[in-house]
Amino acid sequence: MKLVVCSEGDRAGQNIKDFLLTFADFEERIAGEFRLYLSDEFCIAETKERLIYADYIDLKLAKYVDFEEILFASRHSSKDGRKIFTVHVSGNAGTADFGGKPYSLAKPSPHTMKNYVLALKERIDRKPDFEFTMEVTHHGPSEISRPSAFYEIGSTEEEWKDREAAEIVAESMVEAIKSERRDWNVAVGVGGTHYAPRQTEIILSTTFTFGHNFAKYTFDHLNARFLAEAVKLSEAKYIIIDEKSVNSAVKEIVSEAAEMADVEVLKSKKVKMNFTLLP
Repeated sequence: MKLVVCSEGDRAGQNIKDFLLTFADFEERIAGEFRLYLSDEFCIAETKERLIYADYIDLKLAKYVDFEEILFASRHSSKDGRKIFTVHVSGNAGTADFGGKPYSLAKPSPHTMKNYVLALKERIDRKPDFEFTMEVTHHGPSEISRPSAFYEIGSTEEEWKDREAAEIVAESMVEAIKSERRDWNVAVGVGGTHYAPRQTEIILSTTFTFGHNFAKYTFDHLNARFLAEAVKLSEAKYIIIDEKSVNSAVKEIVSEAAEMADVEVLKSKKVKMNFTLLP
């Protein structure tokens, strides 16, 4: 069973929840600090807490509902005001400025992320002013031991209250929840900007998906042991580097982490050439 988690004060998450509730017959129940919506297909949990500060929410919810994975339905905030659908894993490669703990990572759900992205790709034409982009690992909660990821609408109040955008996200989430496809190649990504352009291209057009991703701005905090732990948490078999943004020092860290984790290192260009997703 998969569990969608949203925050009471998050406009985008609430709109996504409203549409999710139309996909099954739910029993509503109050359980401790949570409002639960239970069905045979998937469940929804609503919390008063801001999601980025919801460390250990999986352990709290496990007292009331049986589930193996969390999908966080959330807003995305950005000063650039881009109209975007985003997906990413939470955690901190360094300091914990927006929830979670320093140098701590949530466990990713790469297969559900991939299935969501492909479902979203089929629907995004309904919102031609929006685009899809991955984001790198950032913000809390970092203390999540069950597979999880954030599914977001951004980047301002206008987009958060956009009902059609929320409907598209809800439809895509349900398709991903129901999908049993788990034969994707899983990688950890290293390099690029916050919106991970190479990783975005790869998840859209190849047989690869991602667990954690680390942007160029985290390189001062990155070390081989931390990167190897990210590979382990992601259950990845590869590390993919954005070769245009990775310097020799980081390549050495990647090489050492790959040896520690017993995984292969690939350049993003090679992945796009050799692992094309067939229609």
